[in-house]
Amino acid sequence: MTEAIDNQLIFEILKKVQSDVAVIKSDVAEIKSMQLRMREDFNRFEGDLLRFERIEAGTQLRLDRIETRLGLTDA
Repeated sequence: MTEAIDNQLIFEILKKVQSDVAVIKSDVAEIKSMQLRMREDFNRFEGDLLRFERIEAGTQLRLDRIETRLGLTDA
């Protein structure tokens, strides 16, 4: 009879462990999803930064040309 009680106790413990593992798996899946969204956001920010740098470079080039035409350069 004690063997049946021991087996039942072990079974209950294993069910609890299985439940806990399922929760952990769910949490890990959620963390992976969040990490992917963060990577996507970072890549968008990086793309925005590159676009702003390109715009700034074009603006600087235009300003340099204007200064040259007006004779405002030190060269």
